[in-house]
Amino acid sequence: MVNLDQVETVTYDSYTTLVDVDSQADVLKKKVDGIENPEFVSRVWRSRNMMLTVIANDIDAYRPFYEIQKHSLRFALESFGYEVPENVRDEIRRTVYKENISVFDDVKPAMERIRDLGYDQYVISNGDPEMLDHMVEQANIGDIIQDWISGHEVGTFKPELEIYRHSAARTGTPIKNILHVSGGTMRDVWGAKNAGMQTAWLNRETKHYPREYFGQDPDLTIATIRELADELPPQ
Repeated sequence: MVNLDQVETVTYDSYTTLVDVDSQADVLKKKVDGIENPEFVSRVWRSRNMMLTVIANDIDAYRPFYEIQKHSLRFALESFGYEVPENVRDEIRRTVYKENISVFDDVKPAMERIRDLGYDQYVISNGDPEMLDHMVEQANIGDIIQDWISGHEVGTFKPELEIYRHSAARTGTPIKNILHVSGGTMRDVWGAKNAGMQTAWLNRETKHYPREYFGQDPDLTIATIRELADELPPQ
């Protein structure tokens, strides 16, 4: 059960939460000649990313997330029979995650409201530092958040326990007083909950992800970050 009166700091996942990763499909359609199923390729690209981060954690083989993207994109394309030159694959990654990041419309105004309520805000991400610098710049939230926190700092990926504990230490907030917001699949919600954070699952009204029941329930479910701004009491 969520205890919003206890919350001091709000943290956010980046990709699927602040950034619409479904924009990958549009970039694939533009960059890959003759592609007929960009949405399916995009889904495999995304799911392979998640699989490789879990494997990297399990076998102690950390690589920066942008490099993980490189391997998963190639796998996704070749799974559907598309042989795409490396320079084009690099251009696709660069476009999606550095040059033309698709940020959800509610992100900045809702985070401004939460800041004005008196909460510190951070992004906790698997993204490596360069990726997060680009994301914060294009989302125009550099003056709203206190900082971003990358798994690169501890050489691991979510939902590994260490990254959440590290994040609590970085924010200077008792872990039970952090509300972590994450969209898409629930693995990040489960990781944050396991670490002792309060959690909000962002199931965006435009996405409608299926609910997963394997791990612990989120403390709060919201359809937009605006809803969170409506729920939080002033500090």
